[in-house]
Amino acid sequence: MITRYSMLRLLALFLLVTGGFFILPGNAPAIAQEARLVVQGSGLPVPRFVTTKSAKVNMRLGPGREYPVAWVYKKKHFPLKVVAEFDVWRKVEDPDGSTGWIHSPLLTLQRFVLVTEAVAEIRAEPEAEAALTGVAERGVLLELLYCEKGWCRLSHEKARGWVPASHVWGILESEADSVPEADRKAR
Repeated sequence: MITRYSMLRLLALFLLVTGGFFILPGNAPAIAQEARLVVQGSGLPVPRFVTTKSAKVNMRLGPGREYPVAWVYKKKHFPLKVVAEFDVWRKVEDPDGSTGWIHSPLLTLQRFVLVTEAVAEIRAEPEAEAALTGVAERGVLLELLYCEKGWCRLSHEKARGWVPASHVWGILESEADSVPEADRKAR
């Protein structure tokens, strides 16, 4: 027997899998609101950034093992943006804009960012004139400590310092300008 709750859950899953696009009777196109859709998810905010937990993580076309693998991430700590949740599955977007579903145990809340500039200069202080402590090329992963005033404090086994937030992928716009005081003190 199909209950109203199960119908709503199926509709939510349909909207998550199809990206919110559907056709109404009469062939009139309609777009469902691009909502932060969460169906029995983690309770954490959406959108948010996560990273891959291991060096091999499958991204699937839908929220389940029965869906085909669309992409395989082969780098531990690769940043991904969670854009929706369905039970234990997370719909993610990668730096290239590709989207798909990953089983949540394959993801971690540990934060890393991806350098997007040809060369990102790592500075001792969050200022363009500050001393240079290192450089990171495009594609390098750096651990995110926190951000403030458009700069992010990052760490790598070979360097630690500040990089402009605009030179990395893996942070929300709201994170680039401020960080909770408690997080700053913890670092």
